[in-house]
Amino acid sequence: MDGEASQSGELLRGARVDRYVVLKPVGEGGMGVVYAAYDPELDRKVALKLLRLETSDVEGGRARLLREAQAMARVSHPNVCSVYDVGTFGEQVFIAMEFISGSTLHQWMKQEHSWRDILRVFLQAGRGLEAAHAVGLVHRDFKPANVLLGKGERVYVTDFGLARLVSSPEEDAATVALAPSPGSMSGSIPTVAASVTQAGVVVGTPNYMPPEQYLGKTPDARSDQFSFCAALFWALYRKRPFEPTQVAKAAEMLGDHTTAPRSLTSRVRGGTELQGVIQEPPSNTKVPAWVRRAVLKGLSLHADDRFGSMTELLAALSQEPRRAARRQGLVVTAGLVLAGVAAAGVQFHQQSQVCAGSEQLMAQVWNLDVRRKVETAFSATGRAFAPELAQSVSRALDAYAGEWVRQHTAACEATRVRGVQTEELLSLQVVCLERHRQDFQALTHLLTEADRKLMERSVDAVNGLPSPQECQDIVSLSTQVGLPADPAVRGQIEQLGKELSEAKALGRAGRYKDALRRAKELEPKVVSTGYLPLQAELRASLGWYQQLTGDPDAGATQVEQALNDAEAGRADRLKVEALNRLVFIRGIQGHQEQAEQWARLSGSVLSRLGGDTRLASELEGNLGNVALRQGNYAEAKRHFEKTRELQQKVLAPEDPRQMKTTYNLGVAALMLHERERALELLTEALGRMESTLGEGHPQVADCHSMLAWANRELGRPEPSLKHAQAAVAIQKASFGEEHPAVADALDAVGMSLIALKRYDEARKTFETALAMKETALGADSPDLSFSYDGIGQALLAANRAEEAIAPLEKALAFEDVEPEPLAESGFALARALWQAGKDPLQAHTVAAKARERFAQVGKQERVAEVDAWVQSHPVPEEKPTRSRAKASAQTRKKGPGRLARP
Repeated sequence: MDGEASQSGELLRGARVDRYVVLKPVGEGGMGVVYAAYDPELDRKVALKLLRLETSDVEGGRARLLREAQAMARVSHPNVCSVYDVGTFGEQVFIAMEFISGSTLHQWMKQEHSWRDILRVFLQAGRGLEAAHAVGLVHRDFKPANVLLGKGERVYVTDFGLARLVSSPEEDAATVALAPSPGSMSGSIPTVAASVTQAGVVVGTPNYMPPEQYLGKTPDARSDQFSFCAALFWALYRKRPFEPTQVAKAAEMLGDHTTAPRSLTSRVRGGTELQGVIQEPPSNTKVPAWVRRAVLKGLSLHADDRFGSMTELLAALSQEPRRAARRQGLVVTAGLVLAGVAAAGVQFHQQSQVCAGSEQLMAQVWNLDVRRKVETAFSATGRAFAPELAQSVSRALDAYAGEWVRQHTAACEATRVRGVQTEELLSLQVVCLERHRQDFQALTHLLTEADRKLMERSVDAVNGLPSPQECQDIVSLSTQVGLPADPAVRGQIEQLGKELSEAKALGRAGRYKDALRRAKELEPKVVSTGYLPLQAELRASLGWYQQLTGDPDAGATQVEQALNDAEAGRADRLKVEALNRLVFIRGIQGHQEQAEQWARLSGSVLSRLGGDTRLASELEGNLGNVALRQGNYAEAKRHFEKTRELQQKVLAPEDPRQMKTTYNLGVAALMLHERERALELLTEALGRMESTLGEGHPQVADCHSMLAWANRELGRPEPSLKHAQAAVAIQKASFGEEHPAVADALDAVGMSLIALKRYDEARKTFETALAMKETALGADSPDLSFSYDGIGQALLAANRAEEAIAPLEKALAFEDVEPEPLAESGFALARALWQAGKDPLQAHTVAAKARERFAQVGKQERVAEVDAWVQSHPVPEEKPTRSRAKASAQTRKKGPGRLARP
């Protein structure tokens, strides 16, 4: 760039950026500088935006600019600034945009204007926002400085990437961007909720920011509405509607309820502490009351109290033309009135019919007949909880079908009724939605033939369907490699997509071997089409089924190939899904560095996508599950807390994914000895499970077992026993009297009986469980270790130490058991040996091994207990016999950590 830039780094006249020739700088802001430039190929003047060279966040700024270009290019509307081109310039990114000769709305507002002129200009800006919202985009920083007025006072909304286009010294305080402390698997992985405007990062301009933005929540269309009304209030009344500090305090009071349902926040919003945050307009103005009411509604502190959409707000602000039309209608003849009404009715009917048909499409796959077949299949399993589960599944399917219809209709109306997006964009959305309908149809067909196993998994299966809201992501859809032009190949791809949906439905149903077989059959056919996005989808599924059927290495290889296909096919959502699966597969294999690498890459792709809360929560959940399986409970807790925070933004409270995260958080808290918190979380999870799955579902039994443990740890043996007995009853009803799951639940009953000092009952319960496990699993199964341990613990507690030694030694004889249970058995054996009067040195040796295992899993409380016991039970100092002296010498030579297991 020698000779083309000044000492300050500003490009000089005549400098070239790609093919564009710089004319002069015209504006700058926090992240970007804008030049007037000339495009010699198309012989036109353009506005050229470049990333600031001195910014500390080059990567973040580059992502913002790319996102802004992609976002603005998706919107085709007279009130949105057009983007012509995007590219790179050295280490920078440039955007070539429509050059608008004029001023900003901020500058225009410095002059006196009537309320009608102000409203006329703002209505244009509002229509620009409406067009953006129609294609799933949110501005996030609407303010007068980000609105341009061109010739004839035509309004253009610009700056969709939070890189301010034109700033003014008089404009409000600089854009706020406060990042939270990063969270990761090892402290080095970026926050996976990241977006161009990161979730959890406060971004915006304080004089226009709604409360939810202060909390770092991802803004939505209602947030733009608040900012729009804040700017309109200032323009109409020449005063600010609020003090930013007061809105920030209101955000703290509302907390997570800024976007929650009204029922959750009525108590908070009814308090006097929030009154007066939004100022009343001056009474001595000519602005009509209907304008005032609309603006104040748009400024509601709670997003739910604002208008349902920008369209509704604009309709409320457009009342005067309608009122004038009504006044004129009073003096025309009745015949003309009737004719006008008829004509208007015909036009409205025609518009409403343009996008009719979405409900009929969905009704082909989900209707009353299909619902009845699902209910019949569930009832045929004979399970007591089948009717409740059928109702839960039907509600979930209703919700999915309704959302699909809304998305399908909205996409059509955005193009063919409101004209705010192109037919090309509509086509992309329709293809996306049709794939989702195929997934839905394949699963509902399976549910009509559900067996007991599928019925138990049904709620998870339905909620595992990809959300129709994914099809709002126009940027990702339009970036992805398009379908081939050849109609025959397109037809083949469509048919293979249907068959892949059927294979994935088998996977969601838990029929992994069948799903794997179908996916393998499809692979050569899909590869022959050369269509990379479908290849990526197939291989990611194929690899996942290989992992689930016990071949994780082959699975990881397939998913990595899916990652390559997604990258080559520019299918970013598929890329993130593949990365998230690799995090889990490699993580549970113990390949920590690889898992962390894939997690970092997933976070980066999510950032480029502009953030996706669902995918981010999936990644955090996978990281949490890996940490939980590895015994890294603090790490698991941190990831599950982040998962829960993200899920609460996008999932319904009854969604089983939230339920599972709550359960996992409870387990992590229990392992960390946060017993009261564990009890609270597990109780919450149990309530959700019972209402969603039914009281007799096997997952409910698992939660009862964990609650039995939590209560026992808290010294509450009676509630512990009740939960353990409830788990036994559910498992018997689900699997029969002699199933290993019943035996596991009986172990929990036995532990609760020991806590109640009912030692003989406890021993008999463990013996029953042991016999069931030997019959079902064989004498070599490591699951027997827990029952042997229970028998020994019950005997030891009953002061029958001599009898306790044999079962405790058997408990320690199994290799494939986690260190903590072995540590518990070892410490019990040490005490039994001592009480039985056996060799004290042997007791100390066994205790040392137990201590080592407790330390290995971070159980410092138990380590201290072992140390205290050893100190209070010293080995008597006496002249050793020859054999004991030899044993002591061997002990000193080998060290306690290397002694053979007793």
